[in-house]
Amino acid sequence: MKMIPEPLFPKDFLFGGSSSAFQAEGAYDEHGRGRSVIDMLLRNEKLADYKVAVDHYHRFEEDIKLMHEAGLRAYRFSMSWSRILPEGNGEINMAGIEFYDKVINLLLKYKIEPVVTIYHFDYPQGLVDQYQGWLSRQSIEDYVHYASVLFKHFGDRVKYWLTINEQDHVIHLPERLGIKREMTDKEIDKIATQASYHMCVATAKAIKLCHEMVENGKIGPAMNPMIGIPASMKPEDVQAAIDYNEIASYYLLDMHCKGIFSPIYKKYLLDRGIFPQIEEADLEEMRTHPPDFIGVNYYMAKTIEHSSETEIKHRGKGVIKQEEAGIYKIVSNPHIPVSEWGWEICAPGLKMVIMEIFNRYNLPVLITENGLGALDELTEDKQIDDEYRIRYLSDHLKQLKECIDMGYPVIGYCLWSFMDLISGHDGMGKRYGLVYINRSNSDLMDLARIKKKSYHWYANVIATNGAEL
Repeated sequence: MKMIPEPLFPKDFLFGGSSSAFQAEGAYDEHGRGRSVIDMLLRNEKLADYKVAVDHYHRFEEDIKLMHEAGLRAYRFSMSWSRILPEGNGEINMAGIEFYDKVINLLLKYKIEPVVTIYHFDYPQGLVDQYQGWLSRQSIEDYVHYASVLFKHFGDRVKYWLTINEQDHVIHLPERLGIKREMTDKEIDKIATQASYHMCVATAKAIKLCHEMVENGKIGPAMNPMIGIPASMKPEDVQAAIDYNEIASYYLLDMHCKGIFSPIYKKYLLDRGIFPQIEEADLEEMRTHPPDFIGVNYYMAKTIEHSSETEIKHRGKGVIKQEEAGIYKIVSNPHIPVSEWGWEICAPGLKMVIMEIFNRYNLPVLITENGLGALDELTEDKQIDDEYRIRYLSDHLKQLKECIDMGYPVIGYCLWSFMDLISGHDGMGKRYGLVYINRSNSDLMDLARIKKKSYHWYANVIATNGAEL
């Protein structure tokens, strides 16, 4: 009996890798770059900072050549706002334009599609100093102006754009908004919802501008859904998981794609006295200019149980509420393995997210981040046997392939990250890359690029169009 071969990924599927400017580039004070809020962070002295990072700014040619050797079809990276506009607005720094010109041109030489994130956490400190950044409506116009600079200079070669990376994450980190004063939880939440609203308006205006300035341009936000799974089949746990997914993830896509505050999210804000100042014209702009696709950063699931508590017990360092009074709490799940950092590794969750996004918004997705952070160890013969990463990536790609086989539109898969980067909370102690960067938290060493076992595996996946998964 003749075996029917498994269907492969589409021929134009964008197998790629990802990075961000502040975690990769370094060169923080070179060639006219201004300060960002990341530069102002009080960093743990035991962790690597971002001043050199992995020196991608000076070694981008070597890094892109490695991408080419692996067969990458796309590279998702961000541009440093303060490298282009040192104060966030005002004069353009042409040295920054020239740097990204070189990066883009080299990518295209190797037939690697550039996928550009306009803003990935490193907000210009100059705008915070001028008017408190995202807390002011002025931030909308300055973001749109910055986007227009990128569209003008790079839109002839860059067709895929991401507006804001993980808006749902950055708004709950006051330091990434440039806010340093001590605040109560309610004050943080009020600031977060107002900043988030301004980001939604800015996104809609940037989408409109991209369609006007970039021929055949495609643009969308990059979200970070951590799919909520019910802890049991009790109706209250199932409802708690639904509530969690609405409040933690889909409320933002409802804004971006429909220009509405979902009923549960609106009530959530009103009950807490943190509903933002809005203008009806803004919502109409969102409705009129929805994204072309949704970028998805997916790493883990969360297990959700109904909460009967009347007070929030744990906020999780102000990042994401781990418990929400009277709604839900996040609990451990004995059926789901966890990473060294306690993240629930749930590959089927990626399939759930893709299906839910399409069913709700009828938009394709581009996987913009997916990967496993680990304590990779370099052996004496300079090898990194990261079978654990290969298993993680393979399991997620299989779920992705199932979605495509069913007919769900997926543009591509840009894993996080192509090379090791500086982790936000763990420095060089937590590595995601297919390429090992030979540096530690305390020593730059030689910054050599060393291919891990996962690099060769991924190159084979691309070469066979997924047949070797």
